[in-house]
Amino acid sequence: MRAWILLALVISQGAWALAPCERQSQVGSWCEANIAALHPTQGGVGQIQVDNTQAELTGKSAKQLDKVMKKKEIPIVIAPDGGYWLVDRHHLTKALWQLGVKQVRVKVIARLQDKASFWSQMQGNHWAWLKDEQGRPLTPEQLPSRIDLLPDYPYRTLAGLLQDAGYFDKREQVYFVEFAWASWLGRQMDWLPIDSANLADRLYQAKRLACSNKAADLPGYPGKQCRVNQPDSGN
Repeated sequence: MRAWILLALVISQGAWALAPCERQSQVGSWCEANIAALHPTQGGVGQIQVDNTQAELTGKSAKQLDKVMKKKEIPIVIAPDGGYWLVDRHHLTKALWQLGVKQVRVKVIARLQDKASFWSQMQGNHWAWLKDEQGRPLTPEQLPSRIDLLPDYPYRTLAGLLQDAGYFDKREQVYFVEFAWASWLGRQMDWLPIDSANLADRLYQAKRLACSNKAADLPGYPGKQCRVNQPDSGN
């Protein structure tokens, strides 16, 4: 615990030597933001994935964490009111928060000016996912206000593991592809509970589904792994 507190203090003192994010931060620039000030653009995360990422990051130095954030860009959109909206890397950001990190390196990918069209622009650019785990609509007001308030979507974990294993592709950097797979997998699997104890069995079932013709309408189908070594899909 002391190591985590020390790491948080080092990072909070500007370990990356970046200017703090501001309302007028330029598009394409990097800046330093407080995690608590980043607003989620999705309703939940796969908590098992978050915890796994936290475990992978534990023990890394501030310099090593900065290298991770450079490689896995944390993109934000600046809203008309100056708020910062996180449009990807929610799992990484929550894992950093759980480690005790308070400040993160982020990249400004857009600065929107029109309040009236803000959410239509966010959705039109695939910068927000206004649906819950089961695919039911969410209003912007229903989104958690902070990273640490994101609830667990177990089927988002399953979709993320499928993607990591190559069973579907995140093409053209379109965010939130995993959520379309998560809600589809849940429906196919009757929303059976998922936890660490049964995750391997659930993932095996998900792999079979991912390579079946039933998944043909989902983005990123079929993944490389399906083409290389397709399991018995039971088409």
